[in-house]
Order: sequence, then C-alpha cells, then structure tokens
Amino acid sequence: MSTKLTTNMADSLTLTLYHAARGFQDRVTRRLSEVLAREHGIALSPAQLAFLAALICGETTTSEVARRTGVSRQAAHRQAAALADLGYLALAPDPARRNQSLVRFTDEGTRLMALCRDILAGWDRALGGEAETLGRAAAIMEVALAEGDGAG
Repeated sequence: MSTKLTTNMADSLTLTLYHAARGFQDRVTRRLSEVLAREHGIALSPAQLAFLAALICGETTTSEVARRTGVSRQAAHRQAAALADLGYLALAPDPARRNQSLVRFTDEGTRLMALCRDILAGWDRALGGEAETLGRAAAIMEVALAEGDGAG
C-alpha cells in the first residue's frame, strides 16, 4: 500500500470549505461576543457562546455538549458551571447516569439566546440574495457527505 498522496490536499474543495467554516464559526462567535458586550453590556467569551450554541434547545448532558464542541467532558462541565454561575444555565444530576450532569437554559439563558438569534437574523438580512446561495451550498455538501466516504 502506497502512502504517496495522489492529490494535493490544498486542491480539496471539501477541505477548503472545512477550514472556511471553522474560521467563520470563530469569527461569528467573536463578533457576537463583541456586540453583546458593546451594545447590551453582556460579557461572554466566544468559547462561552459556542458552548451555549451547542445546547441548541432542550435539556442535554455536558458530555453531549463536549462531543458537539470537541472539548473534554471536564472542560464542558467547567464551562457549564461558569455559565450556571452567571444565571444562563441550570445544572442537575442525570438520574440515568451517575457521573453525568444535565444542563438546560434558565429563563435568563433563554432570553440571551433570543437576543443572539435577533443579532444573527440581522446579519442574515445583510447577506441579501447570498443567503439562498449559501443555503443551497450547505445542502449540496450535506448530500455529498451522506453519499459515502469518497474513497471509491
């Protein structure tokens, strides 16, 4: 079996999109952090906002948030505890798993996420006609990834 690369990784559109998406996520959370601080007096780090975004909605475990965000369970638990101290999250023992914590938004956390969605909606509007193009591109990539590993 040869280990020689037959294609230059820099030529991979998927890899280019992967790095662009990661960079975009970082810029969005950093910019959102700045807007929340400047316009609303809410001091949250980009990492805290990424953690909150990974909760999506409803109740989940800190381990699930760790998996979604790519951090250790310990780091996720520390982040959840810090956000609980700020009043945005509530933590409770998971009755199904002794070593797990359930995490959910408090009323204050729900209000914060509504504010974040309003800010993001403004950015969405600024995209104008490009929003549809970007939505189609995301859907195309989802289909391509679902069709197999491409190693064929």
